[in-house]
Amino acid sequence: MILCVWLLATAFSAFADTATHLGFDIHWPLREPSAAASKRRPLLQGDVTAQIAGQNTLQIVVRITRPSSEEQRAFWNMTLAYPEHNGWMPAVRVWDKDQQWLWPNLPYLLRATGAQRIDRYGGWDPGHHVDNDFAAILIRACDASGAESAATAERPLVSAEWYPDGLAPDTETDIHTVVHAARSDAFTIPLTEPRGALKIWLIYADFFGSPVPRSWPKEREFNGGILKFFSVTWSTQPQQGYALTIEESTPPGPTRFDWKRWHDRPTANDIPDAPPRLTFGGGAD
Repeated sequence: MILCVWLLATAFSAFADTATHLGFDIHWPLREPSAAASKRRPLLQGDVTAQIAGQNTLQIVVRITRPSSEEQRAFWNMTLAYPEHNGWMPAVRVWDKDQQWLWPNLPYLLRATGAQRIDRYGGWDPGHHVDNDFAAILIRACDASGAESAATAERPLVSAEWYPDGLAPDTETDIHTVVHAARSDAFTIPLTEPRGALKIWLIYADFFGSPVPRSWPKEREFNGGILKFFSVTWSTQPQQGYALTIEESTPPGPTRFDWKRWHDRPTANDIPDAPPRLTFGGGAD
């Protein structure tokens, strides 16, 4: 009996500890994942984590980090200046007494929900008539043959909420707090089959007219496009636990998601209604 309990505990521990990570760079303008190494510094860096959170549950978390040297701040300012949008760019930036752009709170820069100037930057673009500065993750599930699961065909997992990463849990932040790392919501996927895959898109809602790689889908994501695409695959065999892999590749197609309806922001002063869907069978769990 003791041996059986030990074997069960050991098997569960193997499931619970299974995790894999993939680091990535976000260059601006975007680059093909297969592009040769370049000396050009990335605008942002990130990490995708896939972890078995229980015996039959997979959890996905994305983290985005901004290199924080003074040299990087100058690069960030130069790269994202957009002088052609000078009518509204100052409204979404914080300036010091020397008219240098201070580092923005990265989660506030990426998230979709919340009151403007309080929970987020909320830069309203009068030309596009959208509140354009948010990043979102969208996940679709596939079976072993690559066919999309019915669970996500009509309702993919999606969220554009971001949290300060690397800070103590009780740390209070506001729009002026310098935060260089952002963590996404955690998505949970029940593993009901011995093998399967997830397709993961990271989008940004306005590309400011910047070009995308030639192989990228031409369809827009809101008024933006796809920053990164990843696939996560899993397989399992009895008493051997899960094997997880994460790969980055060229996006095979658009998200096919109605961002405008999901974001639901008809006027500049409205707080966007962008409910997350974090697990199959429900919304925010």
